[in-house]
Amino acid sequence: MSSNLIKRYIAYPMAIKVFHQDIERFKKVKLSNLYQDMLESIIERMQEDFYKLNDELRSRYRMDVKRLDNGRYKVNNEVLEYTPEELKEFTSQLMSEYLYGDKAAGFERKDRIWKD
Repeated sequence: MSSNLIKRYIAYPMAIKVFHQDIERFKKVKLSNLYQDMLESIIERMQEDFYKLNDELRSRYRMDVKRLDNGRYKVNNEVLEYTPEELKEFTSQLMSEYLYGDKAAGFERKDRIWKD
């Protein structure tokens, strides 16, 4: 069992939260509709991939990952600890995949009213 899968599982909720925060920030920008569409598309794909990974960890590897507190996670009966810098790096790598890497893909534009 790769610890990389556990790191990805831990990073998904944090990355999704950051993208939601970015949507709120972009609402103040004139061309916010474009950025909102892109970020919402990424969030939807991330949520789908997170649920697939969750199923894979549980069914294939029989692993249950629980967050204990800041930087501490329990994987079955083992406690794993990560520094804030490590968590930031996991999250940054995952977000980059969806923005620029293998997971990057086109997004569907939604009909929104443009701001003046």
